[in-house]
Amino acid sequence: MNKRLNIIYTSDTHGRLSAYDFLNQNYGSFGLSRLPNYLKTLETSYLLLDNGDFLQGSPLLDYSRKQNLLHPVAKVLNAIHYDYVTVGNHDFNYGLPYLNSFQSSYQGEILCANIYKDNKPYFKTHVIHEIDGIKVAIIGVTTEFIPFWEKPENLKGLVFLDVVETTKKVIKDNDLKNKSDLIVVMYHGGFNKDLNTHQAYGPDTIENKGYELFQIKDIDVLLTGHQHIPQIYKNNQKVALQTSHNAKDFGLIAISFDQDHNQSIDAKIISLSEYAIDENIEQLINDDIKKTNSFLSQTIGIIKNDMHISSPLDCRIKKHPLFQLINQIQLEYTKADISMASLPNETHGFPKEITLNDIAVNFPFENDLVVLEVTGSILKEALEQNASYFDIKENQIVINSRFLFPKVEHYNYDVYDGIEYVIDASKPIGERITSLTYKNKTIHPEDTFKLALNSYRAIGSGGFEMFKKAKRVIAYPVSYFDLIKDYIEAHPVLDFELIENFKVIK
Repeated sequence: MNKRLNIIYTSDTHGRLSAYDFLNQNYGSFGLSRLPNYLKTLETSYLLLDNGDFLQGSPLLDYSRKQNLLHPVAKVLNAIHYDYVTVGNHDFNYGLPYLNSFQSSYQGEILCANIYKDNKPYFKTHVIHEIDGIKVAIIGVTTEFIPFWEKPENLKGLVFLDVVETTKKVIKDNDLKNKSDLIVVMYHGGFNKDLNTHQAYGPDTIENKGYELFQIKDIDVLLTGHQHIPQIYKNNQKVALQTSHNAKDFGLIAISFDQDHNQSIDAKIISLSEYAIDENIEQLINDDIKKTNSFLSQTIGIIKNDMHISSPLDCRIKKHPLFQLINQIQLEYTKADISMASLPNETHGFPKEITLNDIAVNFPFENDLVVLEVTGSILKEALEQNASYFDIKENQIVINSRFLFPKVEHYNYDVYDGIEYVIDASKPIGERITSLTYKNKTIHPEDTFKLALNSYRAIGSGGFEMFKKAKRVIAYPVSYFDLIKDYIEAHPVLDFELIENFKVIK
């Protein structure tokens, strides 16, 4: 008798439990609340999995965390009956106590084999889940790059092991090949190489090891995320998938076994916009959304400068006032000599009248403010890395494709205040900073400065390893939401002169 099973998985949902869009204050074409109406269409048994980055990324989650509301993520995952989840890098943003509090509220199980504490796995490494006579081995692993991004205090005592070697060991030590009909790996990480052409996507790091994981012969299904690039690879009855982010879609893997136990696997990525909102799920968190909206609707100031952002390139090729505002806040708060600021990929800027909601949707990530002591040499290295953001095509300055694929990384470009500099995008990468001055004096390699920046960049993330050579002066445990909120409340009418201290030429 033939047997069939569906596996449905989501990844990088970042708090989009509801279809409610806090930016537009209306309902959008995303949200986990749409998923139940797809699940109702299934006639075959299914497993429901999530691949991490579910605890961070939306105003709803920020408000509920700060107000100690019951975990809205756990409420929704429980209601939709998610069987298993693994953890992503952003799930550590608020420390282990918060992650543990989610675990105690969630009725399924967290699986993650490559995180250890006190020489033993911190989470359950795997499970053999039997459904309709089919034994499915499920292993969870996450990117071992997390310690390079996260604040050390949030990872105290944790050790992140190699995902490939850990996965092989779990399969071998637990005899999963013989004890199960199917081996599924949930990996919160992406692909460092194209699985079809075998070409590397960029510099080789330990961040994304999906390519190597897919080479493990015993793995039948590899579920990935983190890069947010929908893609499917199929090879010899093996399949690897990656979904998008913000609950825009989900992965479907359909498996069938014939009478001789030969398996057939098919896969697709399905947009959640195709399915109606489930009102029961929306009702579960409706009160939380109302409370969040009430808090965020407060108008706290007026900005006379045009803070709207319409193009990622335009706001980075020429000084945008939002970068200057962030730098101005950082300089006043820290009294540093120089400040650098980056913006998230999907920053839309500020309207004239600013509410707390405008700050929340533009700055969703939890970073601290740090001051480093940097030399002129380190400063120039960092600026050269920023300058690699640009490319020249048909005599026009464009965004270097490395910042667009395999992952969109506008956030890895910084704008500085306190110095003057020129980027010549026509020159080779590494030789593009043609002028660099501080108070109109040329900066020399041995000069030293106090530099204010966010904690993500301060630890070297995004290709900025040169900052690891700098001396850390001080770290301020204050979120950017609070930094910006407090500054605007102290300056309720902002009207500042734009300082065009850099140029990008070709």
